[in-house]
Amino acid sequence: MITLTSELTAAAWWSTLLLLKLATFPAIIGLTRVGRGIFVSLEDVKYFGSGELKVDDAVVERRRRAHLNDIENILPFIGLITIFAATGAGDAGCVNLISKVFTGARVIHTLVYLGEVSQPARGIAWAIALVQSNCYLQSFE
Repeated sequence: MITLTSELTAAAWWSTLLLLKLATFPAIIGLTRVGRGIFVSLEDVKYFGSGELKVDDAVVERRRRAHLNDIENILPFIGLITIFAATGAGDAGCVNLISKVFTGARVIHTLVYLGEVSQPARGIAWAIALVQSNCYLQSFE
């Protein structure tokens, strides 16, 4: 049986917020498709009565790529922060700090990505999250 420590509770809290962030993207992408009348299946074009069949709309693709980027970064973070918390490598304050910085960096990354802010803003937000998610690995030495 796993004992729910304050470290695991912190990891679970931040992981839940990150998963909710991930869960919002399909709705954002779907609403963008409907709003722009851009669909990837003929069934959707018929259902909505208008629009076009197109798989490479720049706006929809940008939102889709932001979602894929979140999947590539958030899911490994959740696994690693859970291991970090479960092994007692850091206390609850440390888990909270790492998770806050990572979550903030991912939110900023998304806003910069969707807002089409020029580089290096997106790269900086990504790098902060990457560095933060690797910082705690040093505790395992």
